[in-house]
Amino acid sequence: MERPLHTDDLVANKSKTTQLAVVERTYADVDTHEPHPKRDEIDNLVHDRSVKKAAFHKFLKDGVPPKGTVLVRWHQKPVAELISESKLELVARSLLIGDVVKKNPRDAMSGVIINTSTKCTLQPMCDLTISNRSARLKGLVTDVGAERNAVGLHRKASEMPLPLVGVPASELKYSEPLTEEELIIYKNDLGRVDAVSSAISIGLSDNGVVEIEDDLAEHPDEGVGSFYVGDVACTKKGALRNGRWIYGQYSPNTPPIGTVVAIRPVTAEVTWLQRRIGSAADEGYPSDVLERDDLESEYLHVYDRTRTPQRNANEAPSETVSTSETDVRLGLRVRFKDLSGACVKYDGSTAHGKLPRIDRKDTLGYDINVFDITNFTTDVTVQWQDLTITQESSIDLIPDSSIDDEHAAWPGEIAHTLDLAPVPNMPGATQPRKVGVVQTVNASERMATLKWCPEACLQYHMIGSGDIANTRTLLVRVAGKAASEQEELSLYDIEAPGEMNVRRGDIVMISRDRPDDKSDETTVRNDWLGEIVDTCLDGTLTVRLGAASQVRDINLRREETHVAVRSDGTDEVGAWDDGPDSGIDEDMDMLLENGSESEHEDDTDASEGESLDLAEEANAKYEDENGMPLDEEDVEDEDWESDVDMTDAPHQTTPPTSHSVTPPDTGKADDMTIPVNDAVEGAADPPEPYLVLEGAPPSSHHYINQPSTENTAHMKRTQKEHRILRSGNSLPQGVYVRTWESRLDLLRVLFIGPAETPYADAPFVIDFYLPSTFPAEPPQAFFHSWTSESGLGGVGRVNPNLYEDGKICLSLLGTWEGSKGEGWNASRSTLLQVIVSLLGLVLVREPYFNEAGYEPLAGLESSKRPSALYSERAFLRARTFIITALAWLKSETGTSGTSLDGVDDVVRWLYKDSMGQNLLEKSVHDVSAILENSERRGEEAAGLAVMSKGACIPLRRVLDRLREL
Repeated sequence: MERPLHTDDLVANKSKTTQLAVVERTYADVDTHEPHPKRDEIDNLVHDRSVKKAAFHKFLKDGVPPKGTVLVRWHQKPVAELISESKLELVARSLLIGDVVKKNPRDAMSGVIINTSTKCTLQPMCDLTISNRSARLKGLVTDVGAERNAVGLHRKASEMPLPLVGVPASELKYSEPLTEEELIIYKNDLGRVDAVSSAISIGLSDNGVVEIEDDLAEHPDEGVGSFYVGDVACTKKGALRNGRWIYGQYSPNTPPIGTVVAIRPVTAEVTWLQRRIGSAADEGYPSDVLERDDLESEYLHVYDRTRTPQRNANEAPSETVSTSETDVRLGLRVRFKDLSGACVKYDGSTAHGKLPRIDRKDTLGYDINVFDITNFTTDVTVQWQDLTITQESSIDLIPDSSIDDEHAAWPGEIAHTLDLAPVPNMPGATQPRKVGVVQTVNASERMATLKWCPEACLQYHMIGSGDIANTRTLLVRVAGKAASEQEELSLYDIEAPGEMNVRRGDIVMISRDRPDDKSDETTVRNDWLGEIVDTCLDGTLTVRLGAASQVRDINLRREETHVAVRSDGTDEVGAWDDGPDSGIDEDMDMLLENGSESEHEDDTDASEGESLDLAEEANAKYEDENGMPLDEEDVEDEDWESDVDMTDAPHQTTPPTSHSVTPPDTGKADDMTIPVNDAVEGAADPPEPYLVLEGAPPSSHHYINQPSTENTAHMKRTQKEHRILRSGNSLPQGVYVRTWESRLDLLRVLFIGPAETPYADAPFVIDFYLPSTFPAEPPQAFFHSWTSESGLGGVGRVNPNLYEDGKICLSLLGTWEGSKGEGWNASRSTLLQVIVSLLGLVLVREPYFNEAGYEPLAGLESSKRPSALYSERAFLRARTFIITALAWLKSETGTSGTSLDGVDDVVRWLYKDSMGQNLLEKSVHDVSAILENSERRGEEAAGLAVMSKGACIPLRRVLDRLREL
């Protein structure tokens, strides 16, 4: 059975199974799709014959492997290759404790890796001969398939020691005590090592040993990277002459090449992450660069996740407690934790092979018994959402692509109900009615069983008021322990706050004021830091004090821990609108064209590559104020008009700037006046798509306090934007634009969600502002994400591009770095284009694929369920927008002070007036039909037509509320 490949998979070439590689990019893993992949390569990227040149050239630009291909890096040759998946066989999948997995992309249920069991193949040191000399060395070289390399090293295949096979990773440790990415503790601070500068001791062929700086040496295969014990290092004779001689002395006849027998860290660059709770507030962080004295001091400790507590012989560890192994990867340099015991176990009497131990007396006391991992397989223990525990091969599981589902939950998480009530005597603070611990999850039905925590106290501080999106901070976080009372709830009726929840592998700091802490400070060191090894069903955590002098597991309440480092890296995610690297030179494409091709290149499809290069964007057309055509080079910022083709906008995340022209302006070219609305509110006639209202803009307009601009050029451009909006039928159906006679730089736009999307018939309001920098810079926009009534399932974002704090992610607004040519262009882009993009490219049928970079996922089997779930919750959220808008209309005092001001008459006509479109009645009918289909269904939930049981519970309340309105 062909298995889809994922990043970090270990694969073999089917035609030559000894050739192994690691997958670096796939079509479906959007996080790897950095453009211009060649820029970070020392050697040229190559491609297999099965990959056509045109597709390869496209990959060199956008970084997205063509469908059915992956980018792999071969272990035995320093090259990355784009190759067809069909030519590769999956050997092992790198899964770590805490990873969320599925058995099949169609499965609803997920599981968490709670333990791993990795078996490794180890390559021992081999004998090497220096060319034209009788001198010999021991060493491990990267290019193990080569009989001779650039510096004259020989190796006889017949003398290659046989590898050790099936060695458990739990018996191994890193060859060096301090490497990049490791966590260290220095006094009262936790940091991550970014870089290490070392001195290396080189054992030469004349049995001398000299220490030099590592940057004075090179790898024999001209590779780059750090040196490890067992590497062969090449240097200059001058470096040997000036080095620190430990054994022997410099001889000009000794070749400047030898085996690295020891590493001594000299400096380490560190990013400091957290400080021990209770440390002195005025105590500064250590230096970002630790020197030799710091690295060798008693205050420095490398956090070792593989340390385990000592147990009695008859004490069995808990089935759910995690124990980390050494993180294995291809080419990793390792040692045995117990070399003597390994020699006894691997004595050649079994299929594992014989361990060729190198006696220290033969290496001047240096321990060079190191090995390279040349292959591995991994089995894992999985705890599923229904609490069952199974043993699985890693290659039979896939990473869960829906872990960003904000309504997902797993056993052991803290969750609370959505009904937040004010906290007495604490203005701006709210708290949920109930807090509990998730016990089991029925993922297909979107239901969970919780046990309630009677002692819990969660209190949020709310920022913002009214219909402006709220942000909140968790002020009080007490979970306590769960009692016996339990209840089944919809996943849409609970929230699992990230501030309260952790995952296995997270590093946490421990409060020092625990009343049950009986540790002896004179014997326990660094017991303020630990790793989560179990998330218990009573709400407590099992924490392993891996840095203490005596490792032990302790049970703590959530409030006694504070996350220092999250194992999934989410504590390092950038801002919401971080886009692809925009600092690439404009001539990068030209440089790529000059790169050399693979020796496997297929030259028969050159014409396809040429046709790709000849693809051009649609030609732009421009007019002056009198409607006369202009050449592009004659276009000035003020003297043009533009329009947008309204038919069949393409589906994409960040729309390109439209280059089509507008219909001719129906008004006189020199008439700069714009008609003002004199219509009577409540008239039976359909509301105008575009109107200028009398009076001042409403106080609820997000940009009401921004200054207006009296600059003549700005005013002229603003009036042109309004002429484009009001001309002909330029506005799409379902869009209503309102501005004010006194402030034409402020606009409020009402969007009605398009049919056959999760947003159908729902109202969305966006405020626009044309600042003084317009049109050199794009307009500013704010999305009114209305707060939902409790219990209606309307929690979270309604669309990946529309944020609850009002931000809108769109290339034309300059809030997302799209492809070249997609951003705002002062001489071509218009506000109308922004409006059309929001309607046609954001409020779409499958909004899941609006997430940045998710376009390649469309149509993949692994994306069907995540997309359906996103549409389900987007539909629920959009229904609450209808309820919020109509609740404001129902108010006897009118809608003053809400974001309906200015468009309230439109909403009333669309939803309530008998002469209008009766969208309220239609919404009631549509929701009723979905509930009926879902309750009698025989198949699994599938987005809009059929919804899960968990979604139907709040949807039934939505229906009741719509009927009330």
